[in-house]
Formats: sequence, C-alpha cells, structure tokens
Amino acid sequence: MTRAPNQRVLRAFGLVLAIASVILPALPMGPLFAQPPLPLAVLWAAYGWAAEDEAGWRAPLLLAALGLLHDQMAGGPYGLFVALYLSAYLMGRIVAAAMSAPNLVSLWGGFIVTALLSIVIAWLLAPIGLGRQVGIGPYAEAALITAILFPLVRPLYMSGVGARAAQPGARR
Repeated sequence: MTRAPNQRVLRAFGLVLAIASVILPALPMGPLFAQPPLPLAVLWAAYGWAAEDEAGWRAPLLLAALGLLHDQMAGGPYGLFVALYLSAYLMGRIVAAAMSAPNLVSLWGGFIVTALLSIVIAWLLAPIGLGRQVGIGPYAEAALITAILFPLVRPLYMSGVGARAAQPGARR
C-alpha cells in the first residue's frame, strides 16, 4: 500500500521548488522557462512558513539566502529580492493571523493579499535599486500567477490547518 508523503518530505520538495523557481528562469534555455513566467515559489514558502508560525531563524535566513541567489541570477542589485522575500514573510505573518480560519478560501485569500502587497513593495523598491525607468510588470505577472496556483501547492508549504488557526482562541 502507498502512503501519502509526510509533512517533512512535502516541505523539502517545496524548498526544492522554491530554489528551482529562482534558478531556472536565469538559465540559458531560451524561452522555455521565461514564458509564461514561472511562479515565484519563494512567495509560497514565505507565506507558508509565516502562516505555520515558523518563528525560528531558519525561515527568514532561507528566504534571505534565496533572495541573494535571485539577485545574483538576475544580475543585481543585491538586496532587492531579499527585501521582497523578507517583506512577504513579515506580511504573511500579519495576514495569516488576520485570516486565521482553517479553510482553503481563507488561506488563499491571505496569500493573494500577501502577493499583492509584495507587488506594492516591488513598485516602491525597484526604482530605488534599478532606476526610475524600470517597470515591475514581469514581477507582478509572476506574482499573480503564483497567487492563482497557490491552492495546488499549499500542501508543500503548510498543513491543512495552520498552526495559528489551531491555537486556542483563534477565529474559526
């Protein structure tokens, strides 16, 4: 008989997917990984880790490392994707606490809000790091695709009931 993979295996696969979403678009493989834009799996990880109340140092450290890797693969400047991913984590903690009902609609709505706020952060930070002429259209498109696909990958980044939602006194 086959069993469903445990949460640890799913989380490891989610981390691999987040790393792949950073590396694959930068590889010289032509338009294969460029169109349509690959989802930003790091945003899934940031929100999932925040919603699951990953209060340790590992989640922000991994997100910062993935941000530096993304900055390197994108050709710089360093710090732009670090700021985006860490801010998504912080926003995810706030939004996940506000939308703590343990159902898919609440979890998906929380992720959509987090993705939209990350677009706002990109709109604010990109001109500082890349100049006023830069547009955030590709990032916004990838973030929206990421938000649409969230229900399909949610098990890779968070359990069915978030840790915050399972706490006594949490809204149900």
